[in-house]
Amino acid sequence: MASPPWPLSGRAWIAVYRRPQPGALLLVRYATSPVGPYDEVMWVALGAPSPAGPRPQVTRIAVSTPQSVAWGRANWGIPKTLARFEWLGTSARGQVRIQEDGRLLAHVAFEGFGPALPVSTGPIPTPWRTLAQPRLDGESGWWLTRVGLRGRVQPARLTVLEGEALHPGLQTARPLLTVAVPTGHLHFPVPTPA
Repeated sequence: MASPPWPLSGRAWIAVYRRPQPGALLLVRYATSPVGPYDEVMWVALGAPSPAGPRPQVTRIAVSTPQSVAWGRANWGIPKTLARFEWLGTSARGQVRIQEDGRLLAHVAFEGFGPALPVSTGPIPTPWRTLAQPRLDGESGWWLTRVGLRGRVQPARLTVLEGEALHPGLQTARPLLTVAVPTGHLHFPVPTPA
């Protein structure tokens, strides 16, 4: 049983975009979670409409384990699909190719550099860090999940070499901000109904 809350730890790379639509690309390697280590790549639409008002919403996500798929969908309405991640390079600089159903979903290069400073989502307004997801557990309605993060953050590059299947326009869009989280601790609580 892997019901929430979930404490997770690992590293991540995050790029925030204004165009083609406001959103964020996240590439994450979890070292620990209630379902073991796993990888994920996702697109989060920022300010998506929901019954609670504009909120972040995960619209596309692929993960490396079936357990993460099943529990992410059931616990928070996150529309996870299964994919294979092939990592090249080091944890600080490299590339990953992500295959879904035998087709290339994304090919991303990443690099973190410079000093890593402490970070926490505590000061961020609650609506900006509360995911709003339609339920995927057979019930109607929405789940609201206030995500928490603490760790360290540093400047980074996250270059989408191929990614139309993940989200249109990512190969040509320029991010407003890109950061790496070389060490992070994430908290996914029990969701509340919207």
